Amino acid sequence: MLLFIDNRPVVHLVTQAVDTTDRLGSYTFSGLNFGDDFSNRTLVALIHLVASGNNRIDQGSCTIGGVGAAGGDSGDAGSSPVGGAGAGVWAARPSGTSGNVTVNFSTAAASACAIYLYAVTDLASATPFAESFGSGGGGGITSDPSYPASMNGTLNVPSDTVHGAVIFGAASRANNTSAITLVGMTQQYDTTLDGSHRIAGGYAFRLPQETNRTVGLSTGAGNVIFGMEARSFS
Repeated sequence: MLLFIDNRPVVHLVTQAVDTTDRLGSYTFSGLNFGDDFSNRTLVALIHLVASGNNRIDQGSCTIGGVGAAGGDSGDAGSSPVGGAGAGVWAARPSGTSGNVTVNFSTAAASACAIYLYAVTDLASATPFAESFGSGGGGGITSDPSYPASMNGTLNVPSDTVHGAVIFGAASRANNTSAITLVGMTQQYDTTLDGSHRIAGGYAFRLPQETNRTVGLSTGAGNVIFGMEARSFS
């Protein structure tokens, strides 16, 4: 008898890409590596948008491999401090080992976009279970209205007795390069974008059910435009 053991990691970074060209309305990353194609694969994109000026750059929709993605973003913009920043978490189940990712945003211009694309095994659905909430504008984890150096929010984690739940989070800060430390997940990256902005992202997996799990970001510099988004999956 043959026994097949699927030893793929639960979460695996398959590609990352950056576009530092000013663009209006959308960014498209063509021919990205999607990794192995398998039946229970979900692709999760952490997408960062930043603007040097007071440009609101809300992410309205995303496609991954031509499939409409579920998710959303949090962000902020302003003139004092100046800048625009947003971070989104999007998920879909396309087929194939490569394809395009497009993020559409509000009509203001963005200075740069970065994407980190993860393959996740054994999720029951590509639709997120819950979104993070915080004390920022619109109930998100955003700099509005007080521009703190750090902010925590909450995220509900679903029950998954078979594989455990998964959460992803992403944060963007405009016109500041101070390091970002994410709260409530294992940080995977923290880097500058386009020379003058800062982005970070991470995830946690095999989580038990939890109501109001603490998620957020911590930095050493306040008075900066930022946005952070986290989503949970099972």
